[in-house]
Parts: sequence; C-alpha cells; structure tokens
Amino acid sequence: MTTSTEPLRVPINVAAERGVSWLNEQASERRIVLTRFGKSASVVDSAARLDDTVARVDAAASAVVESFCDLAGARTTRHSLEEVCERLGLDVAKVRKRSAQLAGN
Repeated sequence: MTTSTEPLRVPINVAAERGVSWLNEQASERRIVLTRFGKSASVVDSAARLDDTVARVDAAASAVVESFCDLAGARTTRHSLEEVCERLGLDVAKVRKRSAQLAGN
C-alpha cells in the first residue's frame, strides 16, 4: 500500500472504463478525485480514511467549541434569563416551561 497523500485525479470516463474493482483498489491506496471536464466532480475514498477524517473533524470541532466556551466563561458581564429573554423578545415563562419539558420535569 502506498502512502501518497496527493489524491489521484481520474476523469469519470476513464474510471468507468476501468471499473469499480479498479476504483476500489486505487482508493485503498489513496483518495481518488473523479473529474468532469477537468473539474472535481466527486471523491472515492477508503472507509478507514473516511473514519479517520471524521474523527479529526469531530476533534477539531470539539476544540473550537471548548475554546469558545472558555472565552464565554471568561466574560465579566453575565446576563440573567430574564434579561436575555427581554432582549430577544421572548416570554420568560414559556422559556422556563419549555426548559422543564426538555429536562423531563
């Protein structure tokens, strides 16, 4: 198995001629970008590489959320539910009722 990180760009008509088995074999080695008129049309990749990509994206998203939570937590100005509802034009009683429903109370 090669470890090339550059995707293999293949015109769709060439991929169709070579067949699914060939695409599968190539995708096990590296990502394939199917092209139409020289422009990317779709991607064929291995399940393991897709799982790895999803895990890295999830970890990055979690890091971003954690970072913003830390920033929000460091703010010196806090607002009560009543203040937030007033600013947003929401009924505090309805918000509390819905919160209780979602919490299962």
